[in-house]
Parts: sequence; C-alpha cells; structure tokens
Amino acid sequence: MATLKFTVIIPTRERSDVLGAAIKTVLAQDFENLEIIVSDNFSCDDTESVVASFNSNKIRYINTGKRVGMSQNWEFALSHVSEGWVALIGDDDGLLPGSLTRVAEIIRLTGTQAIRSATCSYGWPGLNEADYGRLGVPLQSGWEKRSSKKWIESVMMGKCSYTNLPVLYNGGFVDIEVLKNIKSKSGAFFHSMTPDVYMGLAIPSIIPDYIYMFEPLAINGASRHSGGTCASSTKSNSNNSPSEKYYSEPNIPFHDALPLDKDGRPVFSIQAIIYESYLQSMCLRESSEFENHQKQLELILASSGVNNDTVAKWGVNFAERHGLNLEKAQTIAKYHSYYHNVFKWLGKVNKNLATYRVNSDSQCPLNDVYEASIAAATVRTIGLSRVKNFFHLMKFVWNRIVRR
Repeated sequence: MATLKFTVIIPTRERSDVLGAAIKTVLAQDFENLEIIVSDNFSCDDTESVVASFNSNKIRYINTGKRVGMSQNWEFALSHVSEGWVALIGDDDGLLPGSLTRVAEIIRLTGTQAIRSATCSYGWPGLNEADYGRLGVPLQSGWEKRSSKKWIESVMMGKCSYTNLPVLYNGGFVDIEVLKNIKSKSGAFFHSMTPDVYMGLAIPSIIPDYIYMFEPLAINGASRHSGGTCASSTKSNSNNSPSEKYYSEPNIPFHDALPLDKDGRPVFSIQAIIYESYLQSMCLRESSEFENHQKQLELILASSGVNNDTVAKWGVNFAERHGLNLEKAQTIAKYHSYYHNVFKWLGKVNKNLATYRVNSDSQCPLNDVYEASIAAATVRTIGLSRVKNFFHLMKFVWNRIVRR
C-alpha cells in the first residue's frame, strides 16, 4: 500500500474562541503524513490569527472570500484535497489521541474505503449555563463490516440514526476517491443544505460496504455556537443564534418534494431531513425503493417528538402536495410512535450503561475539547467495564435523587 495521507478539514466561521482547541486535538495526532485545512467562511473575528499562532507547516488556512452556506464551505474545502483520506470535524469538536493511527490500521487490515466511528460527547463550559465541561465516553470496542444497502434501508425505515452510516463528519473517515466519484456522478460533492446527512446517504450509495467502529475516535463538542444538526434547532430566534446565522446564508435549495414552513424553512424533523438528502442523492443509486412519500410521511409524523404540532401542520401541506392519505398516515404514525418511543428509551438506557460520564469541577476542570480528548483517552485506557459503569450510575442516582 502506498504511503497513506490524512487531510483533516475544519470548516469555521467566527468561532475563534473554540477553534484553537479543535486544532490542538489534530496536531496532537501521532500520524506523520497529515495536513489540516482550516476553511474560514469569511470570518470577521481573529480566526486567521488563531490559526497563524500555531506556526505549523501542517496547517493550511483558506478563506472563502465571501460568506457562503455550510455546504458551500465544505465543498470549497474539499476542492483543495487531491489525495489520501479525508476527515472533517467541527470547530468545537476534536479527535481522540491516536485516532488517525487507529484508522490507518483498519484501512490496511480491511481495504475499506470508508470508516465511521462512535463519538464521545463534550459540553463546553457555558453551555446551558454550566460552569465546567461535561464529558461522555463510550466504553465499547471492536468494529464490523456493514452492508451499505442494509444500513441505508435501516435508516430510511426509521430503525436507526443516520450517524450509523459513513457520515463525513466527527468520526467519519473516507477515501477521497469515493468523494471524487460522487462529484463525477452528480457534478458536486454536496446537493443538500445539510451536508453531514447528505454524505451519510451519498457515500454508501456508491460503495458496497464500510467499516463501523464501536470505539470512539472523535469527540462531538457542543458549545454556545452549536446549532444542532445543520440548524434544525428551535432553541433561539435571536439574530445571533446559530440557527438564524445558518438561515441567513445562501443555501442549497431544499428538495421541492418537501414543502417549507411559512418562514421558508425546512420542517423541524430529522426524518424529513434524511428523506430530503435521500431524494437529493438519487442520481448516485440504481434503486429508488425508498422514494415513497406516503411511507416517509408516516415515519416523519411518528418521530416528531417535541415538535409534534409543527410537524403535524407540515404533514397536512405535504399530503396535499402529493395527494397522500393523511388520515391513514396519522393512524399508522400514532401506532408506530409508541414503538418508536420505547426503542428510543431502550436505546438511551443502553447508551447510558455503556457510557462513562465525567462531570468536571473546579478541582479537575475540562476547559476545552482538547482537555476533554485527553480525559476521554485516559478513560478508554483504564478500560472501565459496563458493570462498573452501572454502579457508577446507581451511585449518581442515589446521591442526586434518592437522598435529596
């Protein structure tokens, strides 16, 4: 195998307060053939100065030259990569120590063209008024080869999260030749305003299988800048909120099969966003078996959660646009929502039992995602078992709830 190269892309826009820590997690990698591309979406803060302060020949700073949408910034960044493997992380996210070496090992072992890993979670100080950072570390290990067709089906049937697919974001690693193939077939790397979800559907559409790693290789940070999955966030209506900034930018139009709300925005439903990306990536697949508006309406209504009223109103417009049986969809959705909620609850229980949580304090603060990545690697090295973690959780419940 030729010498392997990794390019880690960090798209950013006016987040210099968190960007430096994200860069540090990549520079700390023990893999030599590495380039970091910081793609600045025309920031007005000191982003360029933060990048320059590292004085590293491994970092390449590029600037879009004007304000563009998220997908366009990712497109711009990828256009600067010609060889090797690509990973993309957010500017408040990071890689765990040794991640790239571990990925290279799996590549050589399996010959795969795409890898997706589980991720740690980190809440930055200041998020939800917390004084200190909070960290969650999955304890699982191992990996498996996954059939692209099977896992696309599972996602499109609402059986699992799109993050089980080889998403090119926080924990995703892809051969650039796969992305070039996507571009050659469709004319661009991205055809959706939600680039992470889009890549989750696009990549497995052109490769037969990929590797899923249960051990975390990246850390998913949530800071005051975070806006959720591509801005389907309802947290804030202020002009400075991540969601408002996202929609103020020029975006790739949402697929015209799915109506927008009265404000001209996509419905607040992850299943609808998944379906939109599926439709936008149709040219990459030979089969269109999940292009089923009636079935997707049922799934969207069933998984609406706290946005039930908003999604229900949107469902009326979607049904009218395509002549769908809304009453049938509502009945089936009501039936499936019970199972959806049960499996969602069971999934959370299983995740909690398999996750070690670190709530930092003044004695041992986790001030940024770089410090959190070191702590996560330490937890993984200790090798805490599910049983130990179970008693850790029981102690937490006892101290915080039972003894109150």
